[in-house]
Amino acid sequence: MSKSAANPAREQALRDSLLVRFAAAAAAGNIDTKKALNHEATYLGIQLNKSEGLTPGIH
Repeated sequence: MSKSAANPAREQALRDSLLVRFAAAAAAGNIDTKKALNHEATYLGIQLNKSEGLTPGIH
C-alpha cells in the first residue's frame, strides 16, 4: 500500500472499512457506490481483489 498508511494497523483499518462498505453497496445493488469505493481503493493503493481474495469489480 503505497499512498495510504505508514503503519500496518491503519492500513488494515482502511482495508477493512473499504471491504465493509463495498459489501454493503454490493448487497444493496448500488453500482455508483461500488465504483466510488473502487476508485478510493485505487487511490489509496489498496488492491482488494488480491489482498482479500475478492474481486470487487463493477458487475
